[in-house]
Amino acid sequence: MAKTKIDFLEQIELTVKDTAGEFIKTAVTSGEGNYTGEYTTFTVNSIEGFVSGDNVYINDGTVNSGFTTVKSVNEDNTIALSGDFSAILSGAVIKKTEAEMYLIHAMALYSKYRPLERIEKKTISSPTKIFDLPAVSGYEWQRGFSGVNYIEYPTGNTPPLLLDETGFEIFLNDENIYKLRFAYDLENEYRISYNVTHRFKDENPPSATAPESDFYCISDIASGIYLLALASRYSQSSASLINADTVNYNSKPDTYRRLAKVHLGRAANWLGIKVSDLDGTDLEQSPASSNQTKVNF
Repeated sequence: MAKTKIDFLEQIELTVKDTAGEFIKTAVTSGEGNYTGEYTTFTVNSIEGFVSGDNVYINDGTVNSGFTTVKSVNEDNTIALSGDFSAILSGAVIKKTEAEMYLIHAMALYSKYRPLERIEKKTISSPTKIFDLPAVSGYEWQRGFSGVNYIEYPTGNTPPLLLDETGFEIFLNDENIYKLRFAYDLENEYRISYNVTHRFKDENPPSATAPESDFYCISDIASGIYLLALASRYSQSSASLINADTVNYNSKPDTYRRLAKVHLGRAANWLGIKVSDLDGTDLEQSPASSNQTKVNF
């Protein structure tokens, strides 16, 4: 079964909040939610730590689980969530989450080393050499990331006939739109393989396109980024403190950085790369260049 966004966030927050000693803000629903046409109100066991505008997810272990924001927190121990969650089962967990942005960052970073391959089979109505870049629904060509793995032309041969890199190029036309151009007119059809970043499928609940075997790798990357953010946050907090809790605050940033290194190192080992490739500690300035083949016709 594919891992969902909630699966990832549960793993990331468990890793970060538990090992970092941070308190996880949760509330458990009792009874059914009351949907008013704009938001759903739940009676919960605690409203502590929640405020209007918080990003949260509500999880009852079913497809009814989802992401939303807190509309209001009320003194009668009820929380109103934006949207219709009336189908949520009693006993669902509402969890305040900061991890989603780090998960998105982690998916992009992971994709650099294990991108998602997509295939577009293009039917040609009349002979031509210039085509739009691949645009498989939901997996459109991503400028600055996508690259061509291979182009099969003509199709249907065994083994397939692949064009070499002198047979095509990505170029910017006079309308400032990137296009795919071949060295000669094509007919019938061609098949192009290209890379895009991994993401979560548009379904309920959203599931990752990454293989399930890489679940912990992505979670480790996100946890590492999250811990580095916490280290930065506490470093800034400690700068304005004079005699208040000095030892605790001064030690937290270093602790979080060490923990981040552990998780990023584990992910780097899984991917077969250096940890500096993930945490940016060994970056060198390099000239801007394209990963696309440029051909003069």
